[in-house]
Amino acid sequence: MTAPAFQTLAVTVPLSDESVARLRAAFQTVHYYPGNDVPRDVLTDVEMWFCRWLGIPDWITYDDIPSTRLVQLTSAGANLALAVPALKPAEAKENIKVCSASGIHALSIPLWIVSQIVNLYTNLPAQIVAARTEARWARREKLTDPKYETYFKNGSPVLRGKTAGLLGYGHIARETARLLQAYGVKIIAANSSGTRKVDDGYVLPGTGDEEGVIPEAYYSTNDAASFKDFLSKSQILIASLPSTPATQWLLTEEHLKTLPAGAIFLNVGRGDLVRSADILAALDAPGGLAGAALDVTDPEPLPDGHALFTHPRVIVTPHVSADFEGYFDASVDLCIANAERVRAGGKAYNIVDPVKGY
Repeated sequence: MTAPAFQTLAVTVPLSDESVARLRAAFQTVHYYPGNDVPRDVLTDVEMWFCRWLGIPDWITYDDIPSTRLVQLTSAGANLALAVPALKPAEAKENIKVCSASGIHALSIPLWIVSQIVNLYTNLPAQIVAARTEARWARREKLTDPKYETYFKNGSPVLRGKTAGLLGYGHIARETARLLQAYGVKIIAANSSGTRKVDDGYVLPGTGDEEGVIPEAYYSTNDAASFKDFLSKSQILIASLPSTPATQWLLTEEHLKTLPAGAIFLNVGRGDLVRSADILAALDAPGGLAGAALDVTDPEPLPDGHALFTHPRVIVTPHVSADFEGYFDASVDLCIANAERVRAGGKAYNIVDPVKGY
């Protein structure tokens, strides 16, 4: 009797014993090689891969994996996985679907965003520096950046009543919107179409905004006037866009000048959305950005000694906003769900368009 499709899985991410056991119960054959050293003699039978953001190991070619039809990533971004040798041929792009892990990052990245907004508004980094490196009780006036004297002059800004502009409205932005709404923040969003869309991807129960009803207005990044209007209202600009030809350098120095006075900028998508030089110029311009929190940068990683590291109103973290305990294990449910959907003749969650890159 011929085995049902999607019963042979190759796993190249480290998992807990419990997660490996769950996969072995869901698939007839599981080749578990977290070090990427999958034996060549099993490659022809692998129907599905469970990989980190780098995708199928780069020593494997399309001809090596004739049975492969699905790749499940543990990352939201797929640009690196789409570029591996195994997926280079046009036939590979047609026959092998790559699925992101969009949805699981609702557990971590939105929390990073909210925490960094609070950190910027309270100037917490300066307080930590004063306490930890100078062992002193810092007075408020000592926490004020001379280049931006109005910041903190009358106390820390509050969230209630602010407008957060979400640049990109995928699962990360939707959960961020849900959390910020609880603090009385007005939500607006910008996407390529400027219209509300239902989230038909993988959604963790109780998270996000599946119907897209939280934003009070939508704006289009493809319409210059609409995009400018969106930016002019965004007191808190939060970018969570993937890296694609359409998003590379989408945000410019002129765009940053459009933001309201005292605005802050947070980027958890990809660093090539905006040049670091443009961020620095906006921070140092009169009435420009009040602060920025960057988990992704241009370039990435930032070179040692880069001005963003030491700017008094910038927080840089080394692309860790997605990290959480049991990160790889969190995608196991999605991996199993996608296999089950395909076996039943359905469509997998989070299929990445190889042209769009998301």
